[in-house]
Amino acid sequence: MARQPLLLSKSSISVNACIKERKHDNSNSNTVQLPEKTRNSRVLVLGGTGRVGGSTAIALSKFFPDLRIIIGGRNREKGDAMVAQLGKNSEFTEVNIEIVDSLEAALNGPFQQAEKCNVLEAAIETKTAYVDVCDDTSYALRAKSLKDRALAANIPAITTGGIYPGVSNVMAAELVRAAETESEGKPERLR
Repeated sequence: MARQPLLLSKSSISVNACIKERKHDNSNSNTVQLPEKTRNSRVLVLGGTGRVGGSTAIALSKFFPDLRIIIGGRNREKGDAMVAQLGKNSEFTEVNIEIVDSLEAALNGPFQQAEKCNVLEAAIETKTAYVDVCDDTSYALRAKSLKDRALAANIPAITTGGIYPGVSNVMAAELVRAAETESEGKPERLR
């Protein structure tokens, strides 16, 4: 049975659950060892040809080399260029978030100021985990109104995980983790 892809809209903070950091023996780059059951998961990065989505795809590829990264976007040329940069564990799929069939096809195999929550609704319909980085208030409220449907479908649906407050909170947590590691215990105070 094929695994459903984890849906990442623009960026993600969700893949860090239950992971162990490790260094390759002959490399300075840190990678992350995912649990066996998720190690070869498919991850769809919508907007993966853009600045934020592309950066997300590159980071995922670097830190989670076993993941199969699907770049979702409208521009095949940009998608092919990103796939060439990411390497063998990546592919491009043409997706238009305004066309629900296009989304559902990508999910079976957030978008600022959007009137509808098409991506989230397609994720719920296909029982696919969902993360977005939207920080548009009205969109976020519409997305959060789908909470009961996501719970009924038994899928994680993380909305508004963007730079503020999402990524900035993750950055703060990483700073604390680094400080604890360096001081071999709880730091007295971070400034």
